[in-house]
Amino acid sequence: MLKQLILAASTAAFLSPALMAADDVSPAERKKIESVVQDYLLEHPEVIMQAIRELQRRQTLAQMLPAIERYRSYLETDSEAPVLGNPNGDVTIVEFFDYRCGFCRRHYPAVMKLVEEDGNIRLLPKQFPILDGPDSKPLSMLSAKAALAAHKQGKFAEFHSAMMLSGTQVTEESIYQAAAKVGLDVTMLKADMGDKLIEKRIGNTLAIGQDIGFSGTPGYIIGKDVVLGAEGYDRLHEAVARARAEKEQSR
Repeated sequence: MLKQLILAASTAAFLSPALMAADDVSPAERKKIESVVQDYLLEHPEVIMQAIRELQRRQTLAQMLPAIERYRSYLETDSEAPVLGNPNGDVTIVEFFDYRCGFCRRHYPAVMKLVEEDGNIRLLPKQFPILDGPDSKPLSMLSAKAALAAHKQGKFAEFHSAMMLSGTQVTEESIYQAAAKVGLDVTMLKADMGDKLIEKRIGNTLAIGQDIGFSGTPGYIIGKDVVLGAEGYDRLHEAVARARAEKEQSR
């Protein structure tokens, strides 16, 4: 029964409403069309899952896009924010992440592979430290502050890479070890981590990300698309291609 319902829904999705409602399509012809589509779906069931994923993507966008547009200018044009990849790239990826997030760290190589291979992507990593518990040391927040303090010394990219590629659990000690490893002045770093402007910047990002609807990490805004979670290289590549195509069409 479930299979029949899925097939019926998929058939309806694949057939143009205008075609099915056309007066010159007889009941017999309509039945033939439906049969061809159902046969195709039975032979290629992966298409059904693709259609479901696309439906979910559109539903997510409908919920999140209004808030994204409200904050897009701030997120994409903040001159004080760290930028990776091509600063003049034609497509911007805004990434919400937490250094303690295992999915973020495992997904990092795929993200950087895309950025490096494409050569025309601006990657804007946004500190979204949401994994700190109420009764635990705020290591997500500490590492976020350290990253922005590293940016003040001109070494955000190096520190970011060291943190993301570290195979060890994030501790206060590991944060400062990563900083020293990439040549940061750790004493200066610790002092800058107490900067109220850094705290305010992280607080703004947390508020914006939550208002948009991000409840976990990683999360990516790519043009008018949203990628929730570590969905891999291909999904990011698809979103970048879509954003680039939409940009070309709007010219």
